[in-house]
Amino acid sequence: MKVNVEKIDHPPFQIREEIDEEHVEEIRESFEQDGQWNPIIVRPSPDGNSEYEVVSGSHRLEAARQLEWSEIDATVKDLGEKDARGLAVKTNRMQKEMKDEEIGELCKELYTEYDLSEEEIGNITGMSPRTVQDKITLVMDLADPVYERVKSGDLAARKGLVVAQLPEEDQPDFVQRLEENDWSRDEARNQLERFENDTIVTVGYSGKDFDQLIEELQEEDVDILVDVRASGESMYKPEFNTDVLESQFKNVDDIEYVHKPDFGVPQMIVEPYKEGAIGDTCFEDWYLWHIHQDDKFEEFADSLKESGKPALMCIEKYPTPQGDQDHFCHRHHLAEELMKADFFRYREDISPVNQQLI
Repeated sequence: MKVNVEKIDHPPFQIREEIDEEHVEEIRESFEQDGQWNPIIVRPSPDGNSEYEVVSGSHRLEAARQLEWSEIDATVKDLGEKDARGLAVKTNRMQKEMKDEEIGELCKELYTEYDLSEEEIGNITGMSPRTVQDKITLVMDLADPVYERVKSGDLAARKGLVVAQLPEEDQPDFVQRLEENDWSRDEARNQLERFENDTIVTVGYSGKDFDQLIEELQEEDVDILVDVRASGESMYKPEFNTDVLESQFKNVDDIEYVHKPDFGVPQMIVEPYKEGAIGDTCFEDWYLWHIHQDDKFEEFADSLKESGKPALMCIEKYPTPQGDQDHFCHRHHLAEELMKADFFRYREDISPVNQQLI
């Protein structure tokens, strides 16, 4: 039937922020050459502000107005709110006139305001429940700055779904890395687990026995203990010799043990440093030079990211001078360098027994 253009308005749920003028121009040219082939869909306006509300065909309605048509072909359907939303999604999606986030906004309304399940929304929109879930996720689970990038087209919706798996506070940082490295969706997925492994732990075994060390590691959900002593021997505590530790950790569930002597400090450096013959700055400079030899640092850092939550272990009670310890432990400098190089964002230092994290 023919409906007066002036009697048709946009409904409150029409969430498109702006009309695609290029698409309107294409339709207008088609109208001028071939006339209108497909009627728009309208429903009687429930609020009385106009006679009808457009459910599907906003761009065609705009083209008709620009051509100063007085009437437009329309199919009138008596639809309630949720059915109108569902049909709007179904028809506009088929005609590719709605963006992912626009579909998501309507699906969100059906999900939150009408308490429809994903299956029920799928039935009235013609989408699978999984697709419905994806559309809602884009709207509800993305941090505002990230969602704005999806809406602007700067971030593909498919990549947005990957980002949505992170807590909102972490999403902007991950998006920045994604864009800087030009990751594909699959590459972003692969990087997600590495990104979530964001905390480096340090621990010293001085003053502890093996069971106490394991208890502390388990409390911090450590997945791998990385022994960064230059030598695997421990005259101070033979139970912490490398061979003994390797044997003991075979009986420990969910925590792996590895020894990385290349990231330790030989006694020829340790002794004069503890005696004061080498200053703190000189010790730090030497150690940073040492760990960056032969590109071993990047390889080491990559292995930590792949291994779950890591803890760096050495003998010193504290990572930094305090209490009866007047020198730095090299694990402090190693942890700082890993964070400075952006491999980890957070750090936890396990304190001596009966003391808090420092």
